[in-house]
Amino acid sequence: MNRTIMRAYEALDYISTSDGGLTLKEITDKLEIPKSSAFNIVQTLVGLNLVSESPYNQKKYVLGTGTYILGMKYIENLNFIDVCKLYLNPLADELHRNAFVGILDNNKVLYVHKHVGIGAKLATCDVGTRQELYFTGLGKVLLAYSAPDKLNRIISSINFVKKTTNTIDNASDLYKELELTRSRGYAIDNREVELHMLCFAAPVFNYAGECIAAISISDMYSSDADFDYFGNRIKEVGLKISEKLGYKRKNY
Repeated sequence: MNRTIMRAYEALDYISTSDGGLTLKEITDKLEIPKSSAFNIVQTLVGLNLVSESPYNQKKYVLGTGTYILGMKYIENLNFIDVCKLYLNPLADELHRNAFVGILDNNKVLYVHKHVGIGAKLATCDVGTRQELYFTGLGKVLLAYSAPDKLNRIISSINFVKKTTNTIDNASDLYKELELTRSRGYAIDNREVELHMLCFAAPVFNYAGECIAAISISDMYSSDADFDYFGNRIKEVGLKISEKLGYKRKNY
């Protein structure tokens, strides 16, 4: 690889992860190169609008508008569903489960993609189906990663109805479930829609760290199912999709 291009990329990456930007000395130290070399790299990036002087401190450099434009062009060229299919469908085939993608639609979850995994036993919701948020894995994820005011507004409007004996039927228990969902990074529908169905769901984030969708795998309930295994597998796929959309991985 071209060393200069690699160093330029590293400089951009360092600047992007800093609070308030970096000085030339800080960039030099991180790249472990002579100050003159770092200066040339930074000035080239400035000329390309990939880096600019901070409006709050002219001794520090921050990302320029060019990086935003490039990032938006990349996002616009992506087909969101195709990205989900790329990672989610193989997981469904491997685990012999159905896979779904859902988005928030007027306080319900709208199913926008379905893949019947190899060997899956259940034939559940079709694309275009809308379901309640509080008892579905997809819905719990979309609620868990909503802004607090939006979350409170949605929950206050829910008319809780028990679909099965396992269905959450009150706001207090739902808030606890959503807190648990956030702490582990995935949601579980443990026979809340149908007594014979088990579902695991995880968030998909965009480049700004906003949850824009949820993905899930579901099939027949089994008493010996390893919840942590299935939950972490769907969580990892959600992170891969998110990274493809420009999300920077972090602990969540």
